[in-house]
Parts: sequence; C-alpha cells; structure tokens
Amino acid sequence: MKCAVHPDIEALGACCNCGSFVCPECKVDLGGHIYCNRCLEVLLKTGSWPGQTNIVAPCAPGMGEGSPVPEDIKGWSWGGFLLTWIWGIGNNVWIALIALLGLIPYVGWIASLAMSIVLGIKGSEWAWQHKKWESIEHFKKVQRSWAWWGLAILLAYIVIMICLVVLAISLYMIAQTAGIGDSWKDYIPWQ
Repeated sequence: MKCAVHPDIEALGACCNCGSFVCPECKVDLGGHIYCNRCLEVLLKTGSWPGQTNIVAPCAPGMGEGSPVPEDIKGWSWGGFLLTWIWGIGNNVWIALIALLGLIPYVGWIASLAMSIVLGIKGSEWAWQHKKWESIEHFKKVQRSWAWWGLAILLAYIVIMICLVVLAISLYMIAQTAGIGDSWKDYIPWQ
C-alpha cells in the first residue's frame, strides 16, 4: 500500500480514525495508535475527530469483521496452512480448531486437510480482522514468524520420520545378518 498523501512512498499503516494509509512523514503515533496529520489537526482545532463527537475511534487496522483488508494482506498464509489450529489460537481465528478433527481417523483427516487449505487461502484476511495490529508491517512480520515456525516443525517432522525409517531398516538388516530372520515369529503366543 502507498501513502494517501505521498503516493510514491510505502505506507506504514492506516489512520485509526479515517483509515487512510500513512507514510512515516504523515504518521502521528498517539497513545499507541496511528493517526494521519489531517485527523489530528481537526482534533486539535475542534476537540473532536472528524465526523464524530469527542470519541476516539478504534484503530482501523485489524479491528473486527468490518475492518478493511488491504491488498497487501491478501494472499496465501503459510502459518495458517502449516500450523492450522495452533496458528488459529495465536491469531484469534477460532474456526481453525476444526483442524483438530484430524485426530479422528479417515473423515477427520479429510476435514483437517480441507481446513488447512482454507486457512492457507483465507487465513491472512481472517487474522487481520480478528486481532489488533499496529500496522501492515507489524502484521507481516508476525505472519512471517508463524510461517518460519511452521516450516521448522515440518522439517523436524520429516527428519524424525527419516530417522525412524533408517532405524527400522537397520534393525531389520541386523536381524537378518545375525541369523534371527523370521524366528521372532516363534515367540508370538497366539500363533
């Protein structure tokens, strides 16, 4: 997103009052919220926000279902796709808990896979709307962190699976060379 006043400069966030995107030059940080110079000027002159009466508006970025989703936010969510329900709890996207159905064999696995794909597609938008974000950059930074953690856990899982397969093959080969072979079947009581 570009700044509403300076279209050649990248915006850092949106004004909490009017929702227009602001660059570092236009940004005014007041009480942890971002405001544009125009809204702050009207507040100082009149004592109220433009179009309101002495009420400080909630911050536009990431504040509920009605908050606009910038184009920069839309796109694939690797954190939502890879970490499903864990990502959902961390981003207040409670529908992600459907992925826990994966604990139920067969049908649950399909539901969990479907939820993973849905979170990949819509996760970024839902996270933007369900949690408070300081700016677009803050949102992107947090979501990148989720994506890296998801990738790290996936790689750890793959490494563990490879190690288990190598261990099983090694034990089988040791048993074959030691002459044990299939003699372990003689010790199964129900045969």
